[in-house]
Amino acid sequence: MRKLITLVIIATAVIGMYAQDMGTTVVLLNPTTVKKKVDKVNEDIQDPKKGAKAITWLKRGELYQDVFNIGVEQVSEGMDSHMLTLFYKDPTSIETENMEDGSLKETYIYENTKYVFVNGSLQSWEKINPIHENPLRVAIDSYVKARDLDTKGSLDSKIKDNLIEVKSLLKRDGVNKYYTDDYEGALASFEDVLEINNMDLFAGEMDTLMIQYSGIIAREIAGKTSDNELYKKAIEYYQQLADVDFGGPNTYLQMKLDYMAMGDTLGALECLKEAYQKYPDTVNVIANVANTYIELKQIDEGIAFMESVIANNPNIPESYYWQGRMMINKEDVEYIDKAIASYNKAGELDPSIYYVWYDLGYIYYLQGADFYDRSNEEKDDATRERLMELGKEKYTAAIPVLEKAYKLNDENATVSYETLDLLQRIYYKEQMTDEYERVKDLKATL
Repeated sequence: MRKLITLVIIATAVIGMYAQDMGTTVVLLNPTTVKKKVDKVNEDIQDPKKGAKAITWLKRGELYQDVFNIGVEQVSEGMDSHMLTLFYKDPTSIETENMEDGSLKETYIYENTKYVFVNGSLQSWEKINPIHENPLRVAIDSYVKARDLDTKGSLDSKIKDNLIEVKSLLKRDGVNKYYTDDYEGALASFEDVLEINNMDLFAGEMDTLMIQYSGIIAREIAGKTSDNELYKKAIEYYQQLADVDFGGPNTYLQMKLDYMAMGDTLGALECLKEAYQKYPDTVNVIANVANTYIELKQIDEGIAFMESVIANNPNIPESYYWQGRMMINKEDVEYIDKAIASYNKAGELDPSIYYVWYDLGYIYYLQGADFYDRSNEEKDDATRERLMELGKEKYTAAIPVLEKAYKLNDENATVSYETLDLLQRIYYKEQMTDEYERVKDLKATL
């Protein structure tokens, strides 16, 4: 998540702001001077005449942007400590710490700001006794007030330019707060960007990345606090993305995670069904819809859904797999043969899907074990003999498909182990000693 935010936001919104001609003289903001100006403008807005002028509030917004920029106006994430000292001179002190992962953390401490470097690259900063804890929020409110007073709109162009700058600063602020584990602060900064975009100056400009990150962070906070309102907020953000087809099917799958985290399985199902309407040939969507029907124990509805999926596109092998999964959840015995037929169809369309063969082999194993168990209790010799024959037939049918499942599976160690375990049980029962020892050794290597 951190790498994702850093790579995208910083690359698009931050680095470009600070590219400059190294020959240009840099004049850093003086905190004392800025503080005096801030105090003066805050007095001005209390004055009946000055406070009624839009220009006063415009200047206030600009000053609070300066408040934010103190100590970070020449800072960019990833810069090295040498570059920092070129701009800000030597720190008053440096604290070092060896992290558990072997990284070296260095904190450069100045009068107004701490800069944290990890392995020589700037990761985050922290303000010391700032003039205001949330200056960009004050800047936004000041520009809104300026527009209210500027009835002719003569300052709109200037205010819009300033708000564009504020959005870039908010993105920087959000990234920095995320790095310092201030998730609530990061979310607030990103949401402030979205608030600005909703102003008429920006004609409802849509920043899909900010919406996405707001959804992600809202979910992260919800996961730490079990706050369902934040899960709902995350869903609202992802729904905005879904409405403009941003992120494709994955956007709906993200919403499904939030519904499930709230325990709202029905909400998850409705969300996934909407995804299927848009992306009917997406295997992951089909699988999630089917699995959610199973979790809800709505098997008949799930079977009907899978029939419609197959009717819509009969060439997706995973659809038959999930049809089979659905049918083995029916209590009626006749559905077992239907499930087997579905699995075989899936394997016919794509023989490389290991879990098709695992499920099929597992069914044969369970059928065989059932016949053997019944034979142990059967009093009639002929019937017992027949039950044992049927058990052997099912075990014999299970062996090649389970061996195939194991051979094809190079991605799920748990299923590989379970596959070998089933084979070991079968080989033991059928007294196939060499094969038994082979799979036993394979199990030991997992």
